[in-house]
Amino acid sequence: MSVNSESVAKKIKELPHIFVILFCVIVLSAIATYIIPAGQYTRVMDEGIKRMVIDPTSFRYIPNTPVGPFAMFVAIELGLIEAANITFLIFAAFSCLYLMEKTGAVDASIALMVNKTKKNPKFSIGLIVVLMIILAVWGSTGTLSYEEIIAFAPIFVALSIALGYDAITGVAISVVPVGIGFASATVNPFTIGVAQTIAELPVFSGLGYRCAVLVVMTTFTIVYVMRYASMVKKDPSKSLVSGIDYSDFTIDDARMSTPFTFQRKLSMLTLFVGVCVMGYGLIFLKWYINQVAAIFMIVSVIVGIINRWSANRIANTLCEGLSKGVLAALIVGVARGILVVITQGNILDTIIHSCVGVLQHLSLHVSAIGMLVFQNLLNFLIPSGSGQAAVSMPIMTPIADLIHMNRQIAVLIFQFGDGFSNLLWPTSFMVIVCAMVRIPLSRYYRWIIPFYVICFLLQAAFILGAVAINYGPF
Repeated sequence: MSVNSESVAKKIKELPHIFVILFCVIVLSAIATYIIPAGQYTRVMDEGIKRMVIDPTSFRYIPNTPVGPFAMFVAIELGLIEAANITFLIFAAFSCLYLMEKTGAVDASIALMVNKTKKNPKFSIGLIVVLMIILAVWGSTGTLSYEEIIAFAPIFVALSIALGYDAITGVAISVVPVGIGFASATVNPFTIGVAQTIAELPVFSGLGYRCAVLVVMTTFTIVYVMRYASMVKKDPSKSLVSGIDYSDFTIDDARMSTPFTFQRKLSMLTLFVGVCVMGYGLIFLKWYINQVAAIFMIVSVIVGIINRWSANRIANTLCEGLSKGVLAALIVGVARGILVVITQGNILDTIIHSCVGVLQHLSLHVSAIGMLVFQNLLNFLIPSGSGQAAVSMPIMTPIADLIHMNRQIAVLIFQFGDGFSNLLWPTSFMVIVCAMVRIPLSRYYRWIIPFYVICFLLQAAFILGAVAINYGPF
C-alpha cells in the first residue's frame, strides 16, 4: 500500500535535528571549558591488557585551557578526522546494504516470509514465531535495521489484519523483533563495532554472552507479542486500536510478488557468508574495523557480479548508497568533536574524577545500573547508536577502569541503553512507524511501556550477571 509522506510528516511533531542537538552540546562543552577547572590524570600502560589506562592516584588540577569559538569549529573537523576509520566502515556497510536492497534480494526475502504466512493462516502462529526469530537474528547483525524494516510496516499490518489480528500486532511481529535484535547486537558493526573500537576491545569480543541476550530477549518478545495477538484474535474489542478504520490497508501485491530468484538467493547467501567470514576473522585472525569494512566492499562487488551488473552500475549504486550513510557517518565525526573540545579544554579528566567520586561510594552493581539509566536517557537526545557511542564511550571507558568495572561491561551497558529504548523514545523511528500505520502514540505507549519495563529489568539482570561472571576479556 502507499503512504502519503506529507500526511505522515504532519502527524510527527518536529524535533530538533540530531546535528542541532550535537552542535548545542559542542557549544555547551566549549562554555564548560571556561567554567569547569582543568585537570589531568596520568595514563600508564597496563601490561595485563596491553592498553593505556588512568593511574587513579595521579589526578591533579592544572591551569585552565578554555576552547574559544573558532577552536570549537575546528574541533568538529578534528572529530571527523579522528573518527575516520569508523566513518568509512559506516559508508562501506551502508553502500553494501543499499546495493543488496537495489538487487531486490531484501524485498524478495521478506516477501517470501510474508507470503508463507499468508498462504498458511492455520499455521499462522508458528510461522509468525519463525518470522520474528529470523528478523531478530537478522537485526542483531546490523544488516537489517529500522530504516529497512519500516518500509514493510504497512504490509505486516495488512497481513496481521488479514489473519485476524490488529495493527499493533503487525508492528510487533516486524519492527519490534528487528529492534530487539539490533539492541542485542551480536555482530552489529554500527553499535558494538564502534563502541568496542573506542574502548580498545577486540571487535565483536564477548559474542557468546550477547547471543544469550538475543535468545532471552527474543523469547520474551515472542511470548509478550503472541499473548497480546491471541487476546485480540479471541476478542477484537480488546485491541488497543479498536475503533480505528483500517479498511484501506491491503497488501502491496506488486512488492509481495518480488520473486526470490536464483540470483537473489545467491546474493543473500553471499551476505550471510560475508558476515560469517567477518566473525571468523575477528575472533580467530584478530581482524579489526578496517577488515570489516573490506568485507562489506567485497560482498558488494560479488553481489553485483552475481546479478550481472556492469562495473559502472555497481560503482553508481555504491555511490548512491554512500548518500544513505552520510548522516550516520557524519554524526560519529561531529559527536567526536565534543570529545575534542573537552579534551583540549582539559576538563574530560575533571568530569571523570567527579563521576568516580560519586560512583566509588556505591557498589559495582549499583554503579552499573546507574550507568544503564544514564545511557537510556542519553538515547533520547542522541538516537544514533554510532553517534552515541562516540559521545559516551570515551567517558564511560575510563570511568569503568577507575571503578574496576570491565570495559566489556561498559560496552554492554551502552549497547542496552542505546538499543532497547529506541522502541520507547519519541526521537526514534517508532514515531514514524506509528504515523505510517495509523496507530495513535498514546495507544502504542499503552502497549510498549509494560513491555519496556520488563525489558529494562531483563537488561539489569544481564548486566548484574555480567558483573558476577567478570564478563571480559577486560
